[in-house]
Amino acid sequence: MKEGIGIMAVSCAPLEEKKTRLVGVVSRKGYIEGFLSAHVTVDGTDSAGVIAKMLNDSRFRDQVRLIVVNGIGVAGLNILDVGRIEKETKTKVLSITKGKPHPNELIKALETYSKLEKVNVKNRIQLVRNLKNLNGFKLEGFYSQTSLNKTDAKRFVQDAFELLRIAHLIASGISKGESRGRI
Repeated sequence: MKEGIGIMAVSCAPLEEKKTRLVGVVSRKGYIEGFLSAHVTVDGTDSAGVIAKMLNDSRFRDQVRLIVVNGIGVAGLNILDVGRIEKETKTKVLSITKGKPHPNELIKALETYSKLEKVNVKNRIQLVRNLKNLNGFKLEGFYSQTSLNKTDAKRFVQDAFELLRIAHLIASGISKGESRGRI
């Protein structure tokens, strides 16, 4: 195995019809090792399985020790099951955002979506509530939620956010023909 901790940052492309692309950027010691991609359902429930499969089926499986995401929602209201991802990949997950997370606002959005689309969102709401079981820190100007301890999370947060930014630029560029937007 190569030296250093492998990190995979995952970001989704701008929302399309029913599916949108997820892009994973794999990095080790500050160097990009490769890219992964898959499709995820917009406002669906398949994000954890898609991310786990994307990593587990790749040649990077043995080197990645940390999966980084921007918040816990991808492709609209497709909420990440962090526990499932960690269990299926045997890899820690670090959620980082520039702004403070607002789980109650996310729950309200899910409830509104449920009423409009006649969709059961109880499991997704529970995933949002489960965030309180993760360690939450403000590190280097970013908010993070993870099962890592604070010392370990602090080691990765700056590099992880830059890698997320790259994943977002790639996903946006592939989808729209030109990268745009911020994470």
